[in-house]
Amino acid sequence: MAAANVKPVYVLYGRDAFLRDVYRREIIARTLGDADPQLCVAAFDATVDLAEVLDELRTAPFLAPMRVVVVDDADAFVSSYRKLLEEYLLAPSSSGVLLLTVASWPANTNLAKLVKKIGEARDCSAPDEKDLPRWLREAFAKRGKKVAPEAAELLSEWIGQDLAALDSEVEKLSLYVGQRATVNRDDILELVTATAGAARVALANALTAGDVSAALEALDRMLVQRGDEFRALGSVGWHLRRAMHVQQLLADGRRPEAALRAVRVFYNQQSFLAMLRRRPLRKLQEDFRRLIRCDLAMKSGTKSD
Repeated sequence: MAAANVKPVYVLYGRDAFLRDVYRREIIARTLGDADPQLCVAAFDATVDLAEVLDELRTAPFLAPMRVVVVDDADAFVSSYRKLLEEYLLAPSSSGVLLLTVASWPANTNLAKLVKKIGEARDCSAPDEKDLPRWLREAFAKRGKKVAPEAAELLSEWIGQDLAALDSEVEKLSLYVGQRATVNRDDILELVTATAGAARVALANALTAGDVSAALEALDRMLVQRGDEFRALGSVGWHLRRAMHVQQLLADGRRPEAALRAVRVFYNQQSFLAMLRRRPLRKLQEDFRRLIRCDLAMKSGTKSD
């Protein structure tokens, strides 16, 4: 039996395929309950005619509480039939659920306002890097587990923003710890291999150790296609900002362990502190100014010192 809070329309917007798939399966399961999706889910691409979609929505469901009609990659479909979709949503079918997946969904359109009023729009954009630890905490919580802050930080740093890969690691780690309630940093070190973020981790480690050769090798692996140079520069900037933050806390009298914890430096702590002894705050600030000049030069085509 389907849940009582099913909406007549859902929109999944954003480009993360993993989130789209998770939300799509959740909506279909909530709508259909125990019914067979093969009997009551119709899926189309953006080339479908609106008339065919409406016919499906208004068709009585077979051995199911409702029907679900999915239009994937529906940006062009929405653009072509915007006014007619608005008219439909003023009196939607009581037996069908419309599910649209789109890349873009401006909130100020009449259609978006109608969906917000009677349905639901979900953001399927990958979370920002700073939000990955929160996403991981929620993913572990769904499996009845907690994750230590340093473990979440390390896992997000090693795997990056690939949510499918992160979810796979969460599942693996949840099974690995068994009855233990919390996944910790040692579990990450034991079980996880850096993948999407391997070159970035290698660059951060090389910068921390002051190893120029290793840093150049890491950069060589990172610079694969046009635009990678700005991501590499961003990685260096991220590392410098963390170092400056810790140095400032140390200058303010914070103990090293507390300063590292405040900036969420949980990996290679002794090497990180050794780097700070080599690079006082004044030097790090000079490094960051050089990085800014380099960024401006790359974007403007001028030379940087």
